[in-house]
Amino acid sequence: MADEPVLVEKDGAIGRLVLNRPDKRNALTFDDADFLVERLHELEDDDDIKVIILKGRGKSFCVGHDFDDVVEVYGLNKRDADGRHVRMNQRTRLKIDRRLAEGYMAFQYAAKPVIAQVQGSCVGFGMYLAELVDLVVCADTVKFSHAEQRLGFAGNTWHLNTLLLQYGPKKVREMLLFGSEFAGPEAVELGLANISVPEEELEKTTEDWALRVARNPKDALVTGKAIHQMALDSLGATQQFQRGFVGHTLGTNMSLEKDEFNFFRTRREQGTKAAYQQRDARFREEAGAAHAE
Repeated sequence: MADEPVLVEKDGAIGRLVLNRPDKRNALTFDDADFLVERLHELEDDDDIKVIILKGRGKSFCVGHDFDDVVEVYGLNKRDADGRHVRMNQRTRLKIDRRLAEGYMAFQYAAKPVIAQVQGSCVGFGMYLAELVDLVVCADTVKFSHAEQRLGFAGNTWHLNTLLLQYGPKKVREMLLFGSEFAGPEAVELGLANISVPEEELEKTTEDWALRVARNPKDALVTGKAIHQMALDSLGATQQFQRGFVGHTLGTNMSLEKDEFNFFRTRREQGTKAAYQQRDARFREEAGAAHAE
């Protein structure tokens, strides 16, 4: 259906998962994320499909979770009888975050190779998907970032082992502490992307890569992927997802001091656009002061 949050396309040996919320820059609700995982499993179970392309309609690949949905699911607008905000208990938060972890794991442990075709903005959930799939083909102009700590959170927790392997410990700390954006060519240098191309060549390049992967025998692709996953497990990848959802509950349920920026309070009082502007302005000011010194 054209109005579904994720579209499935099948073309010979190539399957495509198309994020279908272009008006939201493919920000997904929690239910949308579940739907995406279900469609992934559908393509995994189709024996005609050898390789899966993950892409987003419109200007951006994926800008993360839909914050309207995040506020609703985590009960961030709930108040008690006296009008005071009520924080969700930990057991409920852990249940929700475990569900998220299982969704991320589905992509790291997909039975078939997955190639992400990335353009526009790629943050939050979108960034995690790019880091967890097999291959990434991106546009030169793409904007990647780990901006979690700019929102007042403790940074990525879900697949920190994977980040350490991809980028190295010091670079991970820099990426998480600053939340700075970087484009396609730097993503290739860092090991996040395999190739960066002009945006007008993005789709053709991705399709060409998928066809090259599909030349391999079915058993070879699935067996090779399974052995790759076993190697990741030997480095603690699965255990990190277990730690990760607990870490997410702890790292996103923060107590903020009165003089510290509160993204969700600002968003509630002034709107999403103003909250993002104030969030990013703080880091531009700090960067400018550092250069002046």
